[in-house]
Amino acid sequence: MQISQFFLNGDMKGALAYMRSHEEYKEILPAYTAIFEDCIYRTYEIPDMLNAVLRLYQVYFRNTFYCGSPEAAAADKLLTGLKHLLNMPDADEDTLVEQLQSVFEENGYHALFGKTQGYYGPYIWRDTVPTVYRVELPDGAAEYTVNILKSFVFRSWLDYLTFGKQGTGGWASPDGTINCIEQAYDFESERFLVSLLKHEAQHTVDMKRFPGITPAELEYRAKLVELHYCSDLGLLQKFLSIADERKITDSHALACAQIKLAFAHTNHADLSCIQTKALELLHAHTKIMKEKYTVPDASPLSS
Repeated sequence: MQISQFFLNGDMKGALAYMRSHEEYKEILPAYTAIFEDCIYRTYEIPDMLNAVLRLYQVYFRNTFYCGSPEAAAADKLLTGLKHLLNMPDADEDTLVEQLQSVFEENGYHALFGKTQGYYGPYIWRDTVPTVYRVELPDGAAEYTVNILKSFVFRSWLDYLTFGKQGTGGWASPDGTINCIEQAYDFESERFLVSLLKHEAQHTVDMKRFPGITPAELEYRAKLVELHYCSDLGLLQKFLSIADERKITDSHALACAQIKLAFAHTNHADLSCIQTKALELLHAHTKIMKEKYTVPDASPLSS
């Protein structure tokens, strides 16, 4: 097992054991033991109040990924701690999030709170630069605004666990805007042009076209678009490696489980075969979505 799988599975005890048994992690190991064994959390170059917020998230990460606390119990401690810090003991989660965003914005930062793949973890950054891209998708083309997000302080749980080696690269907002984390991409790569831009553009199309579509359905469709356009055979293998129908709160794992089943009888070594199959599956799924969400036949894209 590679160490990345320990991180993806949120198994920090396994990751630390792996590091101890592999010489190449000798230099980074003390940084991990400081956090997860000695509770010496990171301090960021931001005001003390904001550091106090991020420290509560770091404690939540340790409780969840190292101590083995059930996520719900760790989340309850996190939310209780945030309410106490902000002096809002009776606030519901939405009100709490609004106040957290205000606190960061007042100090010159953008902030997004909520869960990523089933776990809490904020995104905190300095600058947002709107940029317009024209994106080709299987059903046509359209222009999309892409917010290039710069100068990140915090990038949720996977970035934290991997010291920036892995983590979310972007997302689509409910208004259709695509958000891209600058540090995560080479802007000429397929990872940006396909796995972010086309993936997130497909999300914006589907959210408008199929009101009520589930996160797992969104991810399944966007991943099929990636497979149709991508020239890397490794992408399908990546999806297969994270497939897990048991992770009911992880839309990526559920979508990949559906892909694993759908590609079970496809030649995984034939790129053309994979690309063709992905497009066939997308069209078939579109028919299912039209029936499920009873939407007009017109495409939301203009050519």
